[in-house]
Amino acid sequence: MVTTVAGGTVLATPVSMKKPATVIGSVVLAGIVGTLLFLRPRPTAHQDLLPAPTALPPAARQVLKSKMGRHDTQMRRLVSSVIVLDDDAVARVAGEIFDEPALARPVAGDELNGMLPERFFVLQDDLRSRARALVIATQQHNRAALADEFAALTRSCVTCHDAYLNESGAAAGASR
Repeated sequence: MVTTVAGGTVLATPVSMKKPATVIGSVVLAGIVGTLLFLRPRPTAHQDLLPAPTALPPAARQVLKSKMGRHDTQMRRLVSSVIVLDDDAVARVAGEIFDEPALARPVAGDELNGMLPERFFVLQDDLRSRARALVIATQQHNRAALADEFAALTRSCVTCHDAYLNESGAAAGASR
């Protein structure tokens, strides 16, 4: 808007400023919202499987806990990648799971790995096999195969967790 005044032309008229109370109120409100977002409860990233099985000695449980910490991170990334159908990310994470150093089957005199039941080694092999199949499904961009292989990999995890928690391994026959 151009306005003419005595002595010259004013190119624009000043826009009315908001009342100072409104500006201060907006800043306070933004501060409160920001504080609440910062202090909001967050889900715990690491949940322990409880109770700790008594059939496994503490040393064996500690080895598994370390390995499962890495696996937890990998599985969370895998779920996120599968949900958004990011084949490259799924293949990358499934490849990491496949490449994860495996617990060696016990040999004569191997005290630590000898504490683990054979079922753990069978399920570890199954997990690696399922991770490989998942990578292949992503290479083919086959959504049905991706879903099936992800489900099979997850079933392998659940079966292993059941074997860990339940000394009897009640779900041992339910792995397929």
